[in-house]
Amino acid sequence: MQWLVDHAGANPDVRVVTIRGQGTRSFCSGDDMKGMDPEPGVDDFHVHRRLIRSLRELPKPVVALVYGWALGHGFELACACDFRLCADNIEVGDHRVTRSIGMIGGSSWFLPRIIGQGRALEMLMTGSHLNAQEALDWGWANRVWPLDEFQDRAAEYVEMLAGLATVAAGGYKDAMEYSLTHTLRDSLAYEYEVSTLRVKGTDDQQEGRQSWLEKRSPTFKGR
Repeated sequence: MQWLVDHAGANPDVRVVTIRGQGTRSFCSGDDMKGMDPEPGVDDFHVHRRLIRSLRELPKPVVALVYGWALGHGFELACACDFRLCADNIEVGDHRVTRSIGMIGGSSWFLPRIIGQGRALEMLMTGSHLNAQEALDWGWANRVWPLDEFQDRAAEYVEMLAGLATVAAGGYKDAMEYSLTHTLRDSLAYEYEVSTLRVKGTDDQQEGRQSWLEKRSPTFKGR
């Protein structure tokens, strides 16, 4: 997966990255309790840290397509994505604490920022799960659709994201990430830097202006 993420980041023709489970039953049902060590080793930490950081630093939208279970590592992976599009049959959470197993994928950082500290503490410390309606109400899910509509509706949403001005959208993502650990003064300066050094003068910015003058919808190329 790391190679795919790196490739997507380096390829300007890739406009959006989607992550989904293999098969039709679930996004990821969690850790293999029979085959795993009681605690993850150094190599496990390194692999997961690199993947999670790569997803957050990817300058384009990252979407989790969640159906069925998203538990343990799968839950962490979905939390690291920018958008979580869900079917109405989901069950999501991290129950590893109930077996005295630690986290390694950033849940303690992501989850409070997504659903708030109090709710995040409840989920992580008790190992509780959310259903689809709870995930939507708590802000974990961006969209929830009936399972029989999920593939088509999610595809439409992803197509919308792929049609964005990729450089500008990536700049918004980067600036928001920066703002989480910096002051307003620093964040304003960083926004200006992103706007002037990355977005200004791109083909898509020129297309945005031209389409406005011609009173038509823009056709962005991601450059």
